[in-house]
Amino acid sequence: MISPGILGAATGIPWRPVATLTTAGLVLLGVAATWPTSAVAGSALVLGVAVLAAGTAYVLDEAAAEAVGATPTSLRARSVARLLVAAGVLALGSLGVVVLAITSGLGARLGVMVWLTGCVLVAVAAAAALRRRVAEPGDAVGGAILTVVIGIGLVNPFARWVDVFPSGDGERWAGALLVWGVVGAICLAVLARATRDPLA
Repeated sequence: MISPGILGAATGIPWRPVATLTTAGLVLLGVAATWPTSAVAGSALVLGVAVLAAGTAYVLDEAAAEAVGATPTSLRARSVARLLVAAGVLALGSLGVVVLAITSGLGARLGVMVWLTGCVLVAVAAAAALRRRVAEPGDAVGGAILTVVIGIGLVNPFARWVDVFPSGDGERWAGALLVWGVVGAICLAVLARATRDPLA
């Protein structure tokens, strides 16, 4: 049986920004899948991933943080209930990447799921860490994710060393997989620490 506190945590999610950004991200992935060889496909792909990740930053927002904190449901249990929603957004985004891979040829395109997962982990880990200080970190984290991902996608300041967002067969996947593996491990450690109850 699902605990009322856990159910309440899920229903307390600000659904409007989550749904709006998820829809926008899927539309952008759809653009990349529909015109995979066009000049805008790469930009639509990176922007779509950024928007999806920004949407997951809102799942940990808790407008009634003080009241919810007084319930017997632990912070970790409430966080897990909300992170399941982020996992759902990630699953939808992954489905969009699969459609893209089918329309433009399987192979490297499926690797986009690596940096999609990495961006989502960064978003939820940053939101979980910031939630220790503010009840609703979604706006700040979502905006930062959009700014950083779009900035790296446009300027690519790390191009000399690694392709951060590779999506083609001829790109440097080994370095990207290493970078996203390290980023993912750090984010999981941050999530584990940030979702502990204050007295735990």
